[in-house]
Amino acid sequence: MFRPFLLALAVSLAVVAAGLVAYYWAAQPTTLRIAVGPIGSENTRLVVALAQHMGRDRQTTRLRLVLTEGVAASAKAIEDDKADLAIVRTDVAMPLQAQTVAIMHRDGVMVVTVPASGIKKFSDLRGRTIGLVRDLTINRELLELLLAQYEIPTDSVNVVVLNSANDVEEALQSKRVDAVMAVGSIVGRTVTETVARATLAANGAPVFIPILEADAIEQRLPAYETLEIVRGTFGGTPPRPAESFETLGVSHRLVARTTLDDNVVAELTRLIFSLRPTVAAEVPLANRIESPETSKGSALPVHSGASAYYDGEVQSFFDRYSDWFYLAVMVLSIAGSGIAAVASSATSRIRARNMQLLSDLLSIVRRAHTGESIEELDALDRQADEILSLALAKAGSGGIDNAGVAAFTLGLDQARRAIGERRRILLAHGPPAASAGLSEAAE
Repeated sequence: MFRPFLLALAVSLAVVAAGLVAYYWAAQPTTLRIAVGPIGSENTRLVVALAQHMGRDRQTTRLRLVLTEGVAASAKAIEDDKADLAIVRTDVAMPLQAQTVAIMHRDGVMVVTVPASGIKKFSDLRGRTIGLVRDLTINRELLELLLAQYEIPTDSVNVVVLNSANDVEEALQSKRVDAVMAVGSIVGRTVTETVARATLAANGAPVFIPILEADAIEQRLPAYETLEIVRGTFGGTPPRPAESFETLGVSHRLVARTTLDDNVVAELTRLIFSLRPTVAAEVPLANRIESPETSKGSALPVHSGASAYYDGEVQSFFDRYSDWFYLAVMVLSIAGSGIAAVASSATSRIRARNMQLLSDLLSIVRRAHTGESIEELDALDRQADEILSLALAKAGSGGIDNAGVAAFTLGLDQARRAIGERRRILLAHGPPAASAGLSEAAE
């Protein structure tokens, strides 16, 4: 009787244990590898701050840094499956196996000079010397792109490398360069220091060179974009610049592998934007984090998980696992029906075996009334003892209830009474066969 109950209890405990294991597994933090570099760059500082806050706040998503030599190496880390995420720049080879999660910041091309140079537009750089702040390969390629746009032969422009923005003032004042070009976030250290040094060299009135054909470049090359530098971006009186102008820009993007789970990417996106104000207190560049264009026709597609967050379509926990819940209910229902069937079948078999034992007792009673020898009665007595042993064992394990025990007790009493009465008759008168033989001999 207790076996079906124990089976049902075991199945229930197994289902509960499986549920707890599944919940524990789902609650474990997801660690994502993010490729960023080089060490000391603004991107690296920003990612380190994000990773620290995610770990400090015990978020469900964690970041593990994969340091690289730059944005090109970070893009390659995605392609080589050495990272799940990467910070890349759109004008460098975008990884084919990744899509945008967020725009971390935008870089603009800042070309600035002093009034004495006579340079007022980009085409005036023909035959001049330009100082390139931080001679990164990607920045030199960007300069060559601009020269090609204005049909300025590269050999007609002399490029002087300025290792840092601190060299800008001296280079302009000594006329070692006619203009300087820096690429970086408009509020970043490189661009702001470049403008500050150029302002000192120009006695407070630097000349900003616009790139009026930025829209044309953007239409031809979607990796680039048009940025507007608004009046007074760099402060000052009079404001610097005195009038708003357009320049060419690129964006630094956080990209994720296309195979990365949508729910993981959606949670990562949520964390980035919820932590942005806190991180900005340490790394002001975090204020420049923004959402990308999510239209399906975008040249730089957005990861479906990030798009779900931006469009307010993130699935809840129940939405995500509702199919599993329904499946679990179905399994429990089927298991319950199966357990009920097994219990019913087991109960029927137990009842049948008990009835067979009672039938055997009744058979002993009938055979005892007609027993013809003491040996036969002894055999019936032993059979009754065996039935008694079986009945006691079943009663001890719960296989026979109180009513069954009473029935067996009555049956055993009847069997032993019948055996005892028949034994007394045989001992008093002798076996029937022996009496019949003596009568025939006397005749």
